[in-house]
Amino acid sequence: MATATPEQTTSQRAEVVLDVIRTRRVVRSFTDEPISDADLRTILEAGRWALSAGNRRINKFLVVQDPKRIRLVRAVSPGMLARPTALIVILTDTEKAAREQVQLDKDLNTWIDVGTAAQNMSLMAHALGLGSCPATSFSRSGVAAALALPPTMLPEFILQLGHPAPQQRVMRPGASTRLPIDALTFWERVGQPLPRR
Repeated sequence: MATATPEQTTSQRAEVVLDVIRTRRVVRSFTDEPISDADLRTILEAGRWALSAGNRRINKFLVVQDPKRIRLVRAVSPGMLARPTALIVILTDTEKAAREQVQLDKDLNTWIDVGTAAQNMSLMAHALGLGSCPATSFSRSGVAAALALPPTMLPEFILQLGHPAPQQRVMRPGASTRLPIDALTFWERVGQPLPRR
């Protein structure tokens, strides 16, 4: 059998990555099956490799699997409609931020760092056959109390994780279908379309 050329290997790898991105969906219905520690570690590894402004790495990840603690977090999180079997809470380490001279009230890069870590972890969860759902609507002080966080750790984002339960996908009324890349992109100048293939 012929060996794949470097171009084919790169192209095949790109297609696999794009397929994971294309097929990932928010999952809001989970089974009771726990997530293995190995899968959680792989998801965390994906978060570790996310972009970080200036490579400052002021975010930490807290894994929560205890059902009682998850229930407490859900009680102060109106955005958590799902019943996940695990959470990864993205925290900002304010002591590390101070050492790195990050002004948390002014530096918008901190939000980008949270988002890229969350996206990496969500994509990896999907690649592992797991489901994920973001939660950004929660009481910071309530989550901090529920998880006994030290005052130097601020909860920024909650990634809900679990094995997807079968569910019918329903689009909300008026939701648009997926737009083609041409509808979202200009080439060189605003108003100039992508070149034809």
